Amino acid sequence: MAVREGKKKDAGLSGQTAEESAAAGWTAVQPREYHIDGVRGRPVLAGAGFMLELSDEATMEIRFPADAPAYRDSNLTVVFPALVDGEPVPCAISVEALEDHFGAYSEDLEGWMRAFDAGRPRIEAVAREHLQISNGTPVLLKSGHFPPGNVAG
Repeated sequence: MAVREGKKKDAGLSGQTAEESAAAGWTAVQPREYHIDGVRGRPVLAGAGFMLELSDEATMEIRFPADAPAYRDSNLTVVFPALVDGEPVPCAISVEALEDHFGAYSEDLEGWMRAFDAGRPRIEAVAREHLQISNGTPVLLKSGHFPPGNVAG
């Protein structure tokens, strides 16, 4: 099919112009663009679904202060702080995850807090992994973040 005068041919395989494709009800799809953005001063490849390989000197320092966790009724989570390169980053775990994997009972605030305290090392270890994956953005841990069948008592 020849390109009509004054009309640009689509990049697709249909051989139609952009106007003909639009008239037929097709939507033009733009190719995905990848670009480098920064989060906390570190490069992140946007749109790719993975982090760039960072050198040893660019490794994040992640610490968890011993601050008491807080229950948030608005989203049924227990919130705890993390420090990523000295900056506070909120982390949370759902009460469902505390019930499924850490032995807490439903609708028991004190039980959720006890389960968090008892499982804190494991919870913080999983939060650390997700902070590294997300390049230091806030983390919400849910039941699926923990392997099935491992209930701390």
